[in-house]
Amino acid sequence: MEVVKLNPYAKINKTVEDYILMDKCAAIYLNGTFVLGENRMIENGRSSILRMDKGSVLEVEGNFSFYYGADIILFQGATLVLGRDSYINSDCKIRCRKEIRIGNKCAISHDFTVMDSDFHKINGKSISSPVIIGDHVWIGTRVTVLKGVTIGEGSVIAAGSVVTKDIPPGCMAAGVPAKIIKENVEWE
Repeated sequence: MEVVKLNPYAKINKTVEDYILMDKCAAIYLNGTFVLGENRMIENGRSSILRMDKGSVLEVEGNFSFYYGADIILFQGATLVLGRDSYINSDCKIRCRKEIRIGNKCAISHDFTVMDSDFHKINGKSISSPVIIGDHVWIGTRVTVLKGVTIGEGSVIAAGSVVTKDIPPGCMAAGVPAKIIKENVEWE
């Protein structure tokens, strides 16, 4: 596995480094700008890590930013697709075993977690199912999105929610587990 060190603040802060650990059979396809460690304040000590195992693919369809403290793992053969003009704020965790897609113009807040698998066997089976976050979705702080979920275009997910089932387009969902609390929502 090849290690690439990234640190845009090397002259200012020598204690924080971002890393991309990438298997030689993994691939990144860029059609825009990809930023790992965006908006880092000097001396906060929060690095970002992107690990890409054998055969994994990262597709960046436009400008996409992960703020500081990102912890991203693409397991063997996984695909992570990132839409244009979207971002995920600080301290996110992404665990991708099969496929996760994040749409265009999404605003995702702090402490976001998304996983497309249970990652452990239950009754002898390990289940993975793609996660799709549609275009123009707003996800609040400390939200967790679990395997097999599709969040429809224009939806809003309230802070602290755990999304275990699909959310239709234009809906607001909240709670543990998340339930639709409002329809025909438009956010700016």
